[in-house]
Amino acid sequence: MRRTLFLSLVLLSAGAAAQIPVLHVSPLSLAFALDGRTPAAPRQVRIRNLGSGTLQWTARPAEPWIRVAPQAGTGPAVLTVEIDRTRLAPGRYEGRIVIDAGSADDSPVSIAVHVEAAAVPEADRPVRPTGEALSPPAAAGPPPPAQPVQTPAPDAAPGPLRIEHRNLPPATRNLPYAQALPIAGGTPPYAVRIVEGRLPAGLVLARGSIAGTARVQGYYPFVVAVKDGSSPPVTIAQPMGIRVIILQPDTALVVSPPAIGVRLASRTRDGRAALAVASGRQRLEWTAVADVPWLRLSPASGVSPATIEVVALAGRLPAGTHVGTVTVTMEGAPNSPASIPVQVTVPR
Repeated sequence: MRRTLFLSLVLLSAGAAAQIPVLHVSPLSLAFALDGRTPAAPRQVRIRNLGSGTLQWTARPAEPWIRVAPQAGTGPAVLTVEIDRTRLAPGRYEGRIVIDAGSADDSPVSIAVHVEAAAVPEADRPVRPTGEALSPPAAAGPPPPAQPVQTPAPDAAPGPLRIEHRNLPPATRNLPYAQALPIAGGTPPYAVRIVEGRLPAGLVLARGSIAGTARVQGYYPFVVAVKDGSSPPVTIAQPMGIRVIILQPDTALVVSPPAIGVRLASRTRDGRAALAVASGRQRLEWTAVADVPWLRLSPASGVSPATIEVVALAGRLPAGTHVGTVTVTMEGAPNSPASIPVQVTVPR
């Protein structure tokens, strides 16, 4: 009896110890170039759980000119980061986003945000009373604190209620899965339910996230309805889907070469290199993102095996050596995500 009780306690302790979420965030640095007229394209950050159990996280910008969506979630997610141009005078700015997953391992994580804001064209500058000057460009040296062009306005409305992606990252059969639905806009809290179709066996929808362990391979379409907390409430419905894959024993993300070096022939000619994306005999979906605005990827997503053309945009780079990172993600595959450093040398 004592031996049985001792063994039960050991197994219970081992099971409890195994349920430890591990926060993983990529990339850890974002760069934005604002030309004064066109809004900078949003950047994406991936949040993953490399451990077990449930990962609950929040995303908090440290500066008012950084916007993130969603601001909280459970499990893996894609975070969209944008810059509020109206809050920045010309100059260079440094900020950060803190991803906090509570007691999860490797939490919190800080994402560095770098912004180069060009002067607003004369025709686009706001009319000011006589004698009032626009804020001067930032001086060289440590980045100055953000100074708005004019008196800060209240935060913009979060926009209409919406679901930002139709397809969720794939689930791997017989492995734990957790994914927050990409709901944005409207007025939290949200009430979420499935009104048509069904989730894969073993997965359930609770508190805006799909979690569990999928048991049957295949693609599962469904329609989700979301009601926000406004008065009167707004309700939307959108078709979505999730694929359950079987991970074969030899499957793993392989990106080659492991690093890229590009030397531009001139300051006006773009530089090019190639990345090969493979996953063994099994074909899997992948996405790629660069953490600097002077790298362009084509294509930025696809199915393995594939080749990504990496283009260093000469027009955005001064003379010297510059370093960026390309991150390739293949959901469910070992070795994912893979980070490939890119070094570009621009002649004088």
